[in-house]
Amino acid sequence: MLKIILFDLDGTLYTSPEVYQKFADAAYHTYAKVKNTTIEKAKEILEKSREEMKRERGYAVPYTLALLSFGISIEEWHKENIKFFNAGDYLSEDKILKDVLKKLKKRYRLAVFTNNNKIQTQRILKALGIDKLFDYIFTYESFKLIKPDPEIFRLIIKELNVKPEECLMVGDRYYVDLAPAKEQGMDIYEVKGPEDISKLLEIL
Repeated sequence: MLKIILFDLDGTLYTSPEVYQKFADAAYHTYAKVKNTTIEKAKEILEKSREEMKRERGYAVPYTLALLSFGISIEEWHKENIKFFNAGDYLSEDKILKDVLKKLKKRYRLAVFTNNNKIQTQRILKALGIDKLFDYIFTYESFKLIKPDPEIFRLIIKELNVKPEECLMVGDRYYVDLAPAKEQGMDIYEVKGPEDISKLLEIL
């Protein structure tokens, strides 16, 4: 029996080309600062790296992994993107999503499970008007691991004190959010954004 629904954040609970671009700009800024180079050069190097990683893995990789490949820590990346911009400034309340989550919360425990950092996650959830609707919020700081590492899924199952089959993972990236969840025995649901989340009310 389903007990808990875990939601990815970026691309799942919201979609925003502006926010995505700001994260990209923050990544270029971080690389340029750490490597003492120009923003233009940083962009060229990071995008080339992401293209190569995409060919190798078969899916688009986040900037976190591209920066890691150049020896830039996740902690450094998060520190810089928190200072660089506030993701919440580019988002607004999503009343439809809020209503759907309220209805789901009557039947299940709800959690956010994101590779993002705690501060940006709170900024985003507050801007969307849904920051009070989750029983758990798992960010990078929770385990110092990132999806698609299967270990983080095992740790979350243990932390929640549930069986894998009692969890539903909702996300927009199959190879990052969903495939590793499925491998652990969780149910999965792929979305293209928050508009697809309302369908859970019909399915569950």
